[in-house]
Amino acid sequence: METTPSRPALCLLALLFVAPTASCGGGGEGETATGGDTSAGGEDDWDDWGDDEGAEPEVESHHGAIESIGISGPDQPWAEMSHEEQEWYMIGKVLPIMKEVFANHDAERWAPADYGCATCHGPDMREVGYEMPASNQYRVPAAGTPAYDNMRRIFPDVVEFMEAEVTPTMGTLLGIENYTCHHCHPEA
Repeated sequence: METTPSRPALCLLALLFVAPTASCGGGGEGETATGGDTSAGGEDDWDDWGDDEGAEPEVESHHGAIESIGISGPDQPWAEMSHEEQEWYMIGKVLPIMKEVFANHDAERWAPADYGCATCHGPDMREVGYEMPASNQYRVPAAGTPAYDNMRRIFPDVVEFMEAEVTPTMGTLLGIENYTCHHCHPEA
């Protein structure tokens, strides 16, 4: 039985997997990435680590995210998490796992360097508060309709991948039963 990592474990995983641009300064020992001295009781700049406007988290993994952190749901229901808890969970667990899922399917189309928050949430993600479905995503017809069947006929590999891997994985990661295309894609 898989267990979901605790918040401290997710924070540690986020520090291991995520290297935001703001933390990429070449600070020496006792110095934060932004130059603050922490060796003699100086102020620690990590408190505003996630507030760097425009910075896209970069994921670096030495093992597969799926193998390292597993596909399981959050400790508490997604809707009950604070915005900060959701952000940490998305960066520390959902992003690395979904990045791997998409790259495993088509590494050329879903190059890890190009896959980030905006891939799913859209270029206006901050302006819309990361709301889903994202307006820039492909519009998907309702399942079981002739339009959906036509989409499946035209894009069989993509539809199969989304149905067999993406939707069930996202549903599990967010702890949402009956997760559908329309959680991420607007309805056509």
